Amino acid sequence: MHTSTKESKTSEAIRPDQRGERFNALAVGTVSASHFVHDLYPSFVGPLLPLLIEKHGMTMAIAGGLASIIRLPSIAQPFFGYLADRYDARLLVVFPPLVTAMAISLLGPSPNYLTLVILLLVGGVSSATFHPAAAAMVTRAAGREWGRASSYFMTGGELGRALGPAYIVMLIAAVGLGNLWVAVLPAVAVTALSYFQVGSGTSLARPPIPSGLRAALAAEWRSLLLLSGVILFRALVIASFQTFYVAYLTSIGAALVFAGMALTVYEVGGVAGAFLGGPLSDRLGRRTMLAISQVAAGPVLFAALMLPEHPVGLALLALGGLLALSAGPVQLTLAQELMPRNRSAAAGIMMFLGFEGNVLATIAIGFIADVVGLGTALTWSILTSMLSLPFTLLLPETRVQPVAKPESRS
Repeated sequence: MHTSTKESKTSEAIRPDQRGERFNALAVGTVSASHFVHDLYPSFVGPLLPLLIEKHGMTMAIAGGLASIIRLPSIAQPFFGYLADRYDARLLVVFPPLVTAMAISLLGPSPNYLTLVILLLVGGVSSATFHPAAAAMVTRAAGREWGRASSYFMTGGELGRALGPAYIVMLIAAVGLGNLWVAVLPAVAVTALSYFQVGSGTSLARPPIPSGLRAALAAEWRSLLLLSGVILFRALVIASFQTFYVAYLTSIGAALVFAGMALTVYEVGGVAGAFLGGPLSDRLGRRTMLAISQVAAGPVLFAALMLPEHPVGLALLALGGLLALSAGPVQLTLAQELMPRNRSAAAGIMMFLGFEGNVLATIAIGFIADVVGLGTALTWSILTSMLSLPFTLLLPETRVQPVAKPESRS
């Protein structure tokens, strides 16, 4: 029987890759732990920056340029994903967390500005190689539960970014800036675990032989463009709250401690969203989950903005973070389902778009805030993010239906 719809074609495309497989909790957990450790280290840069400015006598402009260097190699993520699809990518998952950790941990004792630039570039390239390969590996180990695996993977990264600043501040207080190299020890331990669990086995040795990337892009260009629109519009509200919500609260008279706590509440909600979004999409469908989260996130975040210093506002802020960031693993999974034999490249493209979307959103909201005020700019970011909904509704539903249970024999 021939399939007649785009949805069923997409579904059939990923069935052979999943039939008969089970969720490999050990492999998924190991790669997710590697993601946690990896993303722990880039989050050091913000807390380290004031100390590096003082040590090296940098201006704010130079310091700002320095902080952005680690993000520059992100533009190469689609390329590294392309390579990971065609070669044994296990080592691209095992060792980059250690390389990134070493580069960032050496920022403290680094002797000059040039050394800082080199270390941040090394850390950025290492990060760009790790993420596409690791994101694809967790879905290869997930059986039919790609969304669940992507959620565990992204939750690891969110937790790493959330806990990294506290970890590095406490470590500096204990050993000083010059001895910051000891921060690398968690990465050494997790890399050893990852090598024995992921790098030395055969089940994850290499992905299925990929079809041509050009052919895959040609076949799914419409869906990929729609998904790109979803990612870029949703980045507006996510980036604006992460970047400017503390400044907004302090501008209306809130204490800095309260403002910082409010942002933490939002981020904790985001971690919960990253954990829940993927498994829910395994059951509801990717498109359905994206639509639900977008329809609900906008009004909830708007209500939180109207009650900035009220306890109810904090609760709404946590819920808004959960709803907004629950889309992350769903988008990542959907991209890989659209290009199942080029899933590292698909992950690299989506991660690149997410990075670019955050940068553009931050610049745009900052410019708008200078003209109309920060509160109005945040409101517009919420309203504009709702433009992702038409793109979402036009996406194919790629979730594979559950395997039918075998009939019991009498």
